[in-house]
Order: sequence, then C-alpha cells, then structure tokens
Amino acid sequence: MSAQNISCEGWDRSTYDCNQDLAEGFRRMLETSIIKAGKMDVMERGQLTQILEEQGLAASGLTAAGGGLGGLTGVDYLVIGSVTRFGATEDQTSVSTSSGVGSLLGRRGRQAAGGGLSTSKLSVSMGVDLKVTDVASGRIVVADEVSGTVETGSAFSVGGVQQSSGSADPFADVQRVVATRIAEAIVTSRIPVKVIGVQGDGVLVLNYGDVFFGVGDVLAAYSVGESFVDPDTGEVLGSDEQLIGQVEIVSTTSKLSRARPLDDQAYVAGAVLRRIPKEATESSSKRKKSGSAW
Repeated sequence: MSAQNISCEGWDRSTYDCNQDLAEGFRRMLETSIIKAGKMDVMERGQLTQILEEQGLAASGLTAAGGGLGGLTGVDYLVIGSVTRFGATEDQTSVSTSSGVGSLLGRRGRQAAGGGLSTSKLSVSMGVDLKVTDVASGRIVVADEVSGTVETGSAFSVGGVQQSSGSADPFADVQRVVATRIAEAIVTSRIPVKVIGVQGDGVLVLNYGDVFFGVGDVLAAYSVGESFVDPDTGEVLGSDEQLIGQVEIVSTTSKLSRARPLDDQAYVAGAVLRRIPKEATESSSKRKKSGSAW
C-alpha cells in the first residue's frame, strides 16, 4: 500500500510524514478486514519480503519476460493499492440573532446565544486505486477504484458553549469504511456471497458474517447457470445469471448472516448475492470495477 502527494488536509498527523503513516496504518486495517472474513490466508509484507530474499528475487524483477511472476511460491495473489485522496472539508453555517431566523429567539435567547448561532459539519473522504494480480500468470484479475466518505454528527455552538455528536475520529472511520469495502471486493470476487441454507421459516443462511454485512443491508440475489469460457485462453468470461429478487440482512454472527426475502420468490441454496448500496447513510462508498472475474 502506498500514498504519495496526499495533502492529508485536516488530519492531526499531517505535520508528520502523513503519506507514510497513512499508507502503513491503512495497510494494517485492510489486512485485518481480509483476515476477519475467514476466507483467505494473508501474508504480511514482511513475510513476502522474506520469501523474495530466500528465493533470490528482487521486487523489480518479479515480472518475467512472459508476463508471469515465476519463482514466487506460496503466494496466489498480490494486492497493490495506492491512496489517491484523503482529506476533510468543513461546512459551516452561521445565523445572526439580530434578524431573520435568529430574531425568533427573543431577547433572552439572543443574549444566551451571544449574538449568533453557528453549526459545522466535517466531511472526510478517501479514495484508493486497487489492483489484484494473479502471481502464476501475472494477469490483473481485479482493478477497482474504491472511495468512501464519512461525515461527523453536527457540531453546535451557542454562546461559546459547544456540543457535538457523531464520530469522534472521522479520519479513522473513513479508513475503516474503505478498508472493509476493499476487503469485500477482493474476498467476494474470489468466494461469492451465497445462500448456504434455507430455514423452515424461509430465512436464508449466508456464508459471510458481520465483517461485511450488518442488519438492514439489502442484497440482490441471482441464480447462476452455465459459465462462458474462452476456448483459446480458458478464461472464464462470465456466466448466465438471472435476477431472483432482493433480501435483507436480519441478523449476523462472526461466521454467517441470516436474511429474509423481500418478495415471494423461491430461494434455494447456491444462489449468489451482491450488495445493493444504501442511498442515504452517514457513511457512503462507491466502486468502479474492471477486469475479469477470478
């Protein structure tokens, strides 16, 4: 994970080497999110460096002439990310108590407010360019742009007395949001979210737990049919999918989730599910994805 020429505007560590601190801290968050999913083994950067040294490979010489990463054993995929945006903007609103809305406070209210009311909201955003490379072939299997935004609860000031609510550290929160979204993109591309059982009451059991999903999340469900394979390269280009309907997460544990159908469609084990982003939340994220499926 790297970060270059990032301003880190508003971050309380921006007086130090914020790019190095940001890259290192975010890498650890991403590793933790992938590990918590319980679907992949993660090799830390230090372990990878040791393997390269033992095998006599230099980082600059990983890619062979044929495009492969020959000689690198014990590793299936390399995850490479670059922080492209990280910083805060503040939205401030002030209202005079001598006119307009402020005049409705009355004389005592205006005195208590000290002549004015002000509100402020801090919006912190982060963007990461992500690439996942198949070590055996050297092929990029996932290329994502993942971004997230976290807004603090409103900070309210009346006559010099301040009250605040919401996130105490939106800079850390936005990193966790983006790290979780990247981990979800990586892990679920390799091992899709699926229905692994249907209870007697119709509730669906899913193969992922609370590391990615929370109560109230809505997922689209698809039945998966025949796969389409390129006869020349053997690459799986996609598969025949039919939208079944939508389900809502009703409970989660560390290993699995339960979801209730939002329609009268019939769901069976093996159906694949994908997240439907919430349109209005304090934390929002988006992804633009290219590259073939794993």
